[in-house]
Amino acid sequence: MFVKKVLKIVYYCINIIFICSSIFLCIFYYYGRDLPSELTLLDYLPLSSTRIYSSEGDVLEEYALEHRLVVPLEEIPIIVRESFIIAEDKEFYKHGGISIQGLIRAFINNNIKHLWSKKTVGGSTITQQVAKNLLVGNAKNISRKIKEAIMAFRIESSISKDKILEIYLNQLYLGKGCYGVAAACEYYFGKNINAIKPEEAAFLASLPSSPTAYVNGLKSKELLAKEKLILKQLYELGYITKEQLKKSVNKQVKINKNKKKHTASYFADEVLRQVSKKVSQSAFFTCGYSITTTLNMYIQYCATKALEDGLIEFRETKPYVKIDYGTKDLNKIKKMLPNTINNIIPCKVLLYNDYYLKCTDKDNKIITIDTEYLSYPDAKLNKDDVILLIERDGTYDLYQQPEFTGGIVVMDANSGDILALSGGYSFDLSAFNCITQGFRQPGSTIKPFVYAAAIDNGINANEYIIDKQINIRLSDGSIYTPRNYDNQYSGKIKVKDALIFSKNAATINLVQTIGMHHIRKLLKSLELTNKHIPISAVLGSIETSPINLLSAFSIFLNNGIMVYPRFIKKIKQYNNQYVNQSILQSLCIAKSKQVVSENTANTINNILHEVVEYGPSRKLFPLEKKYKIRIIGKTGTTNDSKDLWFIGSFTKNNQSYIIGVFVGYMIPKPLDTYASKVALPIFEKFIDNYFTLKNDASWIMY
Repeated sequence: MFVKKVLKIVYYCINIIFICSSIFLCIFYYYGRDLPSELTLLDYLPLSSTRIYSSEGDVLEEYALEHRLVVPLEEIPIIVRESFIIAEDKEFYKHGGISIQGLIRAFINNNIKHLWSKKTVGGSTITQQVAKNLLVGNAKNISRKIKEAIMAFRIESSISKDKILEIYLNQLYLGKGCYGVAAACEYYFGKNINAIKPEEAAFLASLPSSPTAYVNGLKSKELLAKEKLILKQLYELGYITKEQLKKSVNKQVKINKNKKKHTASYFADEVLRQVSKKVSQSAFFTCGYSITTTLNMYIQYCATKALEDGLIEFRETKPYVKIDYGTKDLNKIKKMLPNTINNIIPCKVLLYNDYYLKCTDKDNKIITIDTEYLSYPDAKLNKDDVILLIERDGTYDLYQQPEFTGGIVVMDANSGDILALSGGYSFDLSAFNCITQGFRQPGSTIKPFVYAAAIDNGINANEYIIDKQINIRLSDGSIYTPRNYDNQYSGKIKVKDALIFSKNAATINLVQTIGMHHIRKLLKSLELTNKHIPISAVLGSIETSPINLLSAFSIFLNNGIMVYPRFIKKIKQYNNQYVNQSILQSLCIAKSKQVVSENTANTINNILHEVVEYGPSRKLFPLEKKYKIRIIGKTGTTNDSKDLWFIGSFTKNNQSYIIGVFVGYMIPKPLDTYASKVALPIFEKFIDNYFTLKNDASWIMY
């Protein structure tokens, strides 16, 4: 009788097991039939940030749909890995995809303790979270949970635990737009993941359950409690010492608030343009390219500051104009201002008279300025007017934003590496790059190439040419009569002096002597233009870009060899694999070609030095003795002063830098001045900055 009962019980148990198994298999089949293969994770390529770096490794710009830096598991410190395992899935290396213990704990918390606490607890393992985020989706229903569990089993059967953890740590969202531990570490702490401290690892590991718990520098009580719990368990598991625990628990995590705003946006944007011609824009924003450029941060700072200061000082020669900002709120006005190196401060006028200007900034700081020293003595200010001040070495002055723009570019004369580039007053005002995208008339900066063509074709720099006004009948029957800018003519003048003093009439007569075809040939070879070249081109009537002019100018520093501008040194992807060779070849390889003879190049170099020594650019000559350098250069002012140029270089210890400066309105119109008054001083400021600002506080904070 007893045996029959036992057999009956066994029979029923077998049936129950069979029925349950059948139900389980049906559920497994039904919900698992349309799921993607878990093996796709082996080829998983997360959306990764493309980053552009300076030559020293500073991040210039990041382009991404999701802010993420992918790193292999072995490069993620053990305290980071274990902190997340402690916080999210203590049994990670033990379970097969689903943690029964975790599910029971979640059930108790969410259904029993929920009676007196509204906070819910998740029961998903790290594997389930990977399945949910990458393969199943985030729908909040029972169907998704079943699919998540099925997928977790499959993943665990096909992929190693370490690979699952690597995917998880690179994929999860950690607030503030950061995906993955490396990007979050950089955002919150301003450091590489391999330099993370225990308390910082605990902070990051406390975020996945509530990425928004850290808001505006404040952490919730739950976040702080979780951090301490993680640190305690790190100690108990032997990953940190007792001393580290004591130090970390009692230490406030320092969040990086000083996020540097490098002003190399024009340079980075040009790199984006160049690479986007070789790869799709979609790939550029998602495939995690690491682009190391030629840019030198210190030289970039010196160049950008020189351009800004030069344009601001030129603006100070114009009348003061009151601006209506549409609000009196100084905080709002501050946010309206474009990003610049100089500190621009919105203020409200408290008092203005013949003796001093008294105003207050957004923090209610009182600023008093002696009226005698204002750069805009014509300013008519009233109480409560909103004004802008510029801070200069602890002093203040009235500021007006330049309505014209400009650009500056610095190139290594030997390699063609672009060391600095600023294509406008501020990228926030206009992304148009005057240096690489702007095609304007170069004025007299074209003349060194005209004279190079003459010398390369047998003309001696010391022979005489005619400097008289000449009438030239053009093919359309019109008469072209070029004049010297001062309407003064020498009759006869040496070839080199005609270049030094930029004589238009002598230049035209020289071209008539050697033939215009030699000029056209050289200008085409220098790639300054691909359009028709009329005789007026020898005085700068063709249109070219500053970057092309800079490249052409390199022949005078390289024994007649022209070097092409190079922006990019190296391109890699996040998995450290180089991109295809065609991209490397076209963007990363330095290129050059012989254009004129060594004798011609050196002759023009010496003449351009005399331009600085006793010619129109002699204002620069004192810098040679001051910094023990050698300077060559040429100004260029177009008709009606619409475009102002200076192209030159300085050499020290056999290292030469070529600097190009352009100033003009975005839509050409007269500037009512000369290049020697605006463009040349910007070149001068750059040299001063280069030799004096290394220890300047503003550079250190740049």
